[in-house]
Amino acid sequence: MDLIAPVIHEFTYQAMAHDLLPITEGEKVLYKTVANEGTPQAQEKEMEIGEKDKIWVDNRHRHMKDTIEKLMGDFQKFIDENPHFTNENADTTSLNAIKDMLAGLPQFQELKEAYSLHLTMAQECMNIFQQHKLPDVASVEQTLATGLDEDFRKPKNLADQVVRLLDDENIGGADRLRLILLYILYRDGLIPEDVQRLLSHASLPPDDFEVISNIELLGARVAKALKDGKPAPQPLFPRKTAPTVEEEEYALSRFEPNLKLMLQEAAAGTLDQTAFPYIKPPLDNSEFIAAQSQTSLRSAKPTWARSRTAGNDSRQRIIVFMAGGATYSESRACYDVSSTSGREIFLATSHMLTPSLFIQQVEDLSKDRRRLDLPVDRPKPKAPAHLFEREAPKPVVASTGGAASGQAAGLPSRPQARGSAGAQQPQQSRPAQGGDRSSQGYNSTQVPTAGMAAMNLDRNGGTLEKRNKLSKGESGEKKIKGFFKKMM
Repeated sequence: MDLIAPVIHEFTYQAMAHDLLPITEGEKVLYKTVANEGTPQAQEKEMEIGEKDKIWVDNRHRHMKDTIEKLMGDFQKFIDENPHFTNENADTTSLNAIKDMLAGLPQFQELKEAYSLHLTMAQECMNIFQQHKLPDVASVEQTLATGLDEDFRKPKNLADQVVRLLDDENIGGADRLRLILLYILYRDGLIPEDVQRLLSHASLPPDDFEVISNIELLGARVAKALKDGKPAPQPLFPRKTAPTVEEEEYALSRFEPNLKLMLQEAAAGTLDQTAFPYIKPPLDNSEFIAAQSQTSLRSAKPTWARSRTAGNDSRQRIIVFMAGGATYSESRACYDVSSTSGREIFLATSHMLTPSLFIQQVEDLSKDRRRLDLPVDRPKPKAPAHLFEREAPKPVVASTGGAASGQAAGLPSRPQARGSAGAQQPQQSRPAQGGDRSSQGYNSTQVPTAGMAAMNLDRNGGTLEKRNKLSKGESGEKKIKGFFKKMM
């Protein structure tokens, strides 16, 4: 739908910062900067950029020019409200002077770090903007993207301007590649010899030619014959032919992504239903008016009883899903149309695209899938192996009673047989001497218990007989004691 938006330079604050600065994007958006610069407490620190940062939220969709003016104006207002934090002769018209003044405000640490972060980011963006000659590059890019020059006329000698920029050493290789891609999209393809000439002028590595050839996989045409009579495809949405006051002020931001033009037509009700069909057709206006006229005045809620937030509930909601990632210029377009049309617009996508990420993904389209390490191709996570290991069996502790005496008497030592509950198994009777062991049910694997080992083998007189006598004597003493108790 739009191959220009991921490639062209965007000069609103959020898009420009993500394009030019080394911002780390993960679970958090971080930018590494030097806190308390110019003081003994100076240290390198990673600052988070998110919804909690009010300065970022208020300025991220502004043009960079307006962002700098807003930051400096807010800081000047702060100085006017707190004149005792600075001297009267201080210069508040430059970013560097304001940063030096912020370093002397330890009482406002959080405010100082927030302003210092965004002033540093804005200053770094403008330095890259000047050093890489982005004004000249952006002027040609806007002409290639819109098909019209700054005066909204058909451009002339555009190829010469592109070649001149490709030969400039101050322009980086990534910007040269983006310029070639835009020129190919503008011409709807070139003859292969011209593509090679552009690459030689840009002094790009061979891998970048793969990016140019892979752009065809997204619907663009790269190579064509010299006498190709195929007409150029018509734009999805017609472009403006007359400049507005805002476009004259921001000549380097004349291009608008197709998403913004689509949302404007959707809000106005003029969107082509053949290209963007409805899943469920909307109600006819006549039916809606008739339904309103049949509503009873008694059941209708009076206007004075409505809460202040009731107006937001009635706003139409438009949810846009961008397949393949969305750019920050497209998120800014949703914000702009939402504020001007009175509708709530939500942008949903798989990830946010920067120009460098988009070019990398286009280059990966022709690589072997096994080298890409896609999340869907990675093995599914498993639980650690030690969770599935069984515990080692506990060692059996030998009894220390009769077994020890059995060993002393020269009897064989064998483990005791125990039941499931750990109780001692009942012993079996031994066969008679000289008899057949198999007929008596003798088990050769049966082991003697500790009680058998400690027992005296002499049946004619031994411990068993003595124990019986002792037990009888004890019972007799108990009877005598009972008799005397009765007598007393």
